[in-house]
Amino acid sequence: MKISTYSLLLILLLAFPKAYSNSSPIISSTSSISSQDIVKLFYSNGQIQIDGLMGTGSIQIYSIIGNEIARFTNETLANFKKPIALESGNMYIVRIETETIVKTYKLIAN
Repeated sequence: MKISTYSLLLILLLAFPKAYSNSSPIISSTSSISSQDIVKLFYSNGQIQIDGLMGTGSIQIYSIIGNEIARFTNETLANFKKPIALESGNMYIVRIETETIVKTYKLIAN
C-alpha cells in the first residue's frame, strides 16, 4: 500500500494533535522523567536545549517521516545543549531515553 506524504502527515497530526514551535517550550506536566515534573525543549540559533531532566540518557532526533537526524548517547541530561542543523518549518520527533523511562516530544524548528 502506497501512502502519500500528505496522508502520512495527516495521520501523524491526528495522532499527535499538539505540535509545538520553539517560540514557546514544550511542556510535559502529565508525566515525569527522573522525578522531574516539567521538561522544556527549545531549538534556537542552531542549538537544541533540553531543560528539566537529571541523570544520563540518550537523545535521538527524527524527521517526521522517521529518518534519524541525530543521536546523542550517554549524555548528561541536566542542562543539555548541543548544536544541530534543523530545517526551519519542519517538525521533528525528539526521543529521550533514560534507564527507567522513554519519552517522545514534538518540535517544530523555526
